[in-house]
Amino acid sequence: MGNSLKNKNIVIGVTGSIACYKVLDLIKRLKKLNSTVYVIMTESATKLVSVSDFENVADDVKVHLFDPNFNYKDYIKKNRPIKHISFADVADLFLICPATANVIAKIANGISDDLLTSSILATLAPVVICPAMNVKMWNNPLTQENVAKLRKLGYIFVEPEYGDLACGYKGIGRLANLDKISNRITTIINKKNSLKNKKILVTAGATIEEIDPVRVITNKSSGKMGVYIAEEAFLRGADVTLVRGANAIEPKFPIRDIKVSSAEELFNEIKKNIKDKDIMIHAAAVSDFEVNNKRDEKIKSGQELHLELTPTTKILENIKILEKQSFSGRRKSKTFSSEIKKNIFLVGFKAEYNVSEKVLVERAYNLLKDANADLMIANDVGKKGRGFDVETNEVFIVDKNRKVKHLDLADKKIIASKVLDEIKIR
Repeated sequence: MGNSLKNKNIVIGVTGSIACYKVLDLIKRLKKLNSTVYVIMTESATKLVSVSDFENVADDVKVHLFDPNFNYKDYIKKNRPIKHISFADVADLFLICPATANVIAKIANGISDDLLTSSILATLAPVVICPAMNVKMWNNPLTQENVAKLRKLGYIFVEPEYGDLACGYKGIGRLANLDKISNRITTIINKKNSLKNKKILVTAGATIEEIDPVRVITNKSSGKMGVYIAEEAFLRGADVTLVRGANAIEPKFPIRDIKVSSAEELFNEIKKNIKDKDIMIHAAAVSDFEVNNKRDEKIKSGQELHLELTPTTKILENIKILEKQSFSGRRKSKTFSSEIKKNIFLVGFKAEYNVSEKVLVERAYNLLKDANADLMIANDVGKKGRGFDVETNEVFIVDKNRKVKHLDLADKKIIASKVLDEIKIR
């Protein structure tokens, strides 16, 4: 794979832990791999190791949020950007090493009262936290709560190790071995580049079909799974276009974001945006039916209402079809005479309700074949903590060879990452 850290910008936040002197050796290692290393020191860190020691090994070192000579009158006169958090913009990876309980608590609660915490709030780079502290501080429920909160938000931890601590105690709290930290940095950088130069189209959320101007039929999808996949793809270097139902959660990264309402609108946006894409991940929960006798005015309440429902277009099955399909019997669908994008890596989702694992996988595989898809992600939304409008999911990934990979119940952000791990484009 070569040297994946070459020409990468690594920003290291150094906080007031006794272990901060060890970071000097880590910086030397990164420099030997031709990384550019920027350092942000907290005031407490400067009491333990001098700024000049870090200046001797890093490319640039900052301590203060604003330059001591900053004058707002000069800023107004010259109208130039204030570059007080510029490290946040250039970082390929942001490492906090060592991380004290204090800085972990501040980040977990959105406090930005110095250069380091302000830069963490502003960066879009992966953030890796390497705790080092007293064993009692590490085990304190408040610290563990903050760590759990940050993990859920996507921050990465390199766990502290067991051993003798500077305070005289023995236990878990030592800064992780530098080999472990540097290996984690390499792994994350490799993952960050895994989808570089790939163009990905992701769909998310529920579509809605109008009954009248104020009433609709829809489903319970929150769009979390699709949006998290789009965010993870962005973090891996992909050019991402997200097409989502209006009810779906907002993406937190600057992703091209298109909102739609109905299944027809969703399909139209897919056709507009798919031509230059390498990958499509269709996680949207598309309405299976549209209202055939939709009213132009609000239907009066207090009377019986009979709706005529017609099946909507099966979007997934119409992305890579090779010839015109015809349907007979009670279920009829709109069809198209040629494929929209034959040579795209296509990933679909198949939701079932309270079925056996065997049935779930079988139906997912059958849909994969019908759609000529490359992967199918199957889940049972009838089971607690899975699927619609929750933060966790359990899925089965089915490929063309009928090989099945089970991803046990986990946070949807973790599921999103593991799903993208399975996308391998030749």
